[in-house]
Amino acid sequence: MIYVPKRTRIQQKTTKSTHHRVGTVIPFPKTIEEAEALHITTVMIRNIPNQFRFDNLLMILDVHCFEINKILDDPADWSKFDFVYLPMDYMKHAVKGKMSNLGYAFVNFTTPSAAFKFYKQFQGFAWNVTQNPKICEINAAKYQGKESLIRIFSQKVFRCKNPDFLPILFSAGRDGFNRRMSGISIGIHVRGLPFTRRNI
Repeated sequence: MIYVPKRTRIQQKTTKSTHHRVGTVIPFPKTIEEAEALHITTVMIRNIPNQFRFDNLLMILDVHCFEINKILDDPADWSKFDFVYLPMDYMKHAVKGKMSNLGYAFVNFTTPSAAFKFYKQFQGFAWNVTQNPKICEINAAKYQGKESLIRIFSQKVFRCKNPDFLPILFSAGRDGFNRRMSGISIGIHVRGLPFTRRNI
């Protein structure tokens, strides 16, 4: 058995086909054993319909965890998530007053098992929307784990009008049953016009 140490930044593929406009695409492990060995907990959700807002994504995550957890006896095995970031188009919101995401999001689950279960359900999932339909793709995020995400995003400046656009951290983790749990935003919010539509 090969021991793979935990790490906050995982190996990236550098072939042309793996590049995306928001960074290098890292395929999610195909087995739960590989996900656990690499300690993959942070997923990048791609091809999100642009009309989705943060509350829409949060509801999807809550429902997913609830459906997984309601059949499990031991809460220690429950799926939970503690970080969500849905980048929004700051420029469109500032200039036109329209809410539009950039088509991807980052979510950290509390265990590799929870991340893998989300991958299995949503990889190749066809969003049930009539406007801007897309096929969901789940990748492993470049930076892994809550501590790594806090370190990266707490130092980032978010120049936008709406502070609700910042990443949200749930200290205890949401599990589908505790949907009233409030989160705290992380990052440095600067109210004003953005320099660019890209924010990560």
